[in-house]
Amino acid sequence: MDSHGSGYDDHSEEHGVHLPDPSIWPIVVGAASLIAGFALIWWSNDRNSHIAGPLLGVGVVAVLISIAGWAYEDGRMRTKAEAGHGADPRPVRFTQVLTFALAEGQAAAGRGVDGVVTALDRSDLRDLEGFQDLRITLSPDTGGPSTVLVETTWRGRDGINAYESTRQTLLDVVNAHADQVVAGSVQVFDMEVLRDTKDTSFKFSLGAAATVIGGLAIAAFVFGAGLNLFAKDSKAATGGGATPVAADPYLQTATDNKFGQSTLRAQPNADVTFKFTNKGAALHNLTFLDKKGGTAFKEGGIIGGGKSEEVSFKAPAAGKYYFQCDVHPDQMFGTFEVTPDAPPAGGAPAAAAAGTGGTPVATDPYSVTATDNKFGQSTLRAQPNADVTFKFTNKGAALHSLTFLDKKGGTAFKEGAIIGGGKSEEVSFKAPAAGKYYFQCDVHPDQMFGTFEVTADAPPFGAAPAAGATPAGSATGTAAAR
Repeated sequence: MDSHGSGYDDHSEEHGVHLPDPSIWPIVVGAASLIAGFALIWWSNDRNSHIAGPLLGVGVVAVLISIAGWAYEDGRMRTKAEAGHGADPRPVRFTQVLTFALAEGQAAAGRGVDGVVTALDRSDLRDLEGFQDLRITLSPDTGGPSTVLVETTWRGRDGINAYESTRQTLLDVVNAHADQVVAGSVQVFDMEVLRDTKDTSFKFSLGAAATVIGGLAIAAFVFGAGLNLFAKDSKAATGGGATPVAADPYLQTATDNKFGQSTLRAQPNADVTFKFTNKGAALHNLTFLDKKGGTAFKEGGIIGGGKSEEVSFKAPAAGKYYFQCDVHPDQMFGTFEVTPDAPPAGGAPAAAAAGTGGTPVATDPYSVTATDNKFGQSTLRAQPNADVTFKFTNKGAALHSLTFLDKKGGTAFKEGAIIGGGKSEEVSFKAPAAGKYYFQCDVHPDQMFGTFEVTADAPPFGAAPAAGATPAGSATGTAAAR
């Protein structure tokens, strides 16, 4: 009841025709592009996010790697298809196909505890050298004999030969259940595997996966850190997103591509000189016009990065005019107000700043500002036992507060409310005895803090600061360093 056929020739050189295998790279490229697109939108809307920057880095690096992988894989598979064999030939595999029929009505018995199908399924071939796979297929019992197909796959001819010569084979199992098997239906074929779905399996070792993931992570965080650093530098240059007011109202700066001040002012019919400094890398200039898109009454010279120029002219009659950079007119522009209450050219500014690009200094020593994540002053002052009110304004986007403590990490004697961006709050209390105390933002205590000095020579609350003097309690643009 056993017929044994052979489907391979020891001397055959024919290995079949190879077609390009299915590729996973289009899916990878699409997924990476979606991640990069999502992260780019997120980062564009929220450049302060600690997640969007690294995620954008992951997306960009993943897109580049997947495109390169797709191009490499496509070229390799085309070469493989044209050559008719893989660049790295696989070891020849063999399969033994055993087929027989179960007698009518014996399908259930064959799958029972003592059935032939169960016995075949329990055959443990995994400990045999060269064994790869076992598959058993049973046709439905539709009123006639049921066909059983048993396939085993082996790595090389030596494996299948050893299996047939050293232990009970699957054919022996079938012969032991002759009462369930249709006589003469048993057939066995040994065949060489030319191609199957195992050729298209995606092989990616754990080490390679860890290397790629690690590289993506490192590149992402480096890229994201660079984006965040760039955003912080941009914020520092622009005062946390707002246009900083220069110490000299007749001083104008330019970066790429933005003016330092969006509004310039002068007195009518006065001889004025604006000192224009290019702090960017691109070419810029400062030109004054009667209106947007109108006629220029003073054209400044175009200068390179690091250069300065004085733009002198006689201011026109009172009114609102326009200024722009002729190189970037759609990005760099502003309003030129000519009004009698403007500061005179060459006079002391009404509100001095701590330096170009630095934190603006408040004219009121009892006025405190916050940006993300920084106080406008590193030192606040008050007279001992005086009733004081500090006006606290949040000019950032994050939540901030102003709280006074007896010392760093000590007890708060006045806790300010936590307020959102654009909000203000008055923090009123009776100043303690003379001494040095501490203030902080309760939301960012490790970044936003300073010294609260209570001293008799502090300006009294409610008194105006001396004209042209730097108000007590102001900083030079940086919070105290830890």
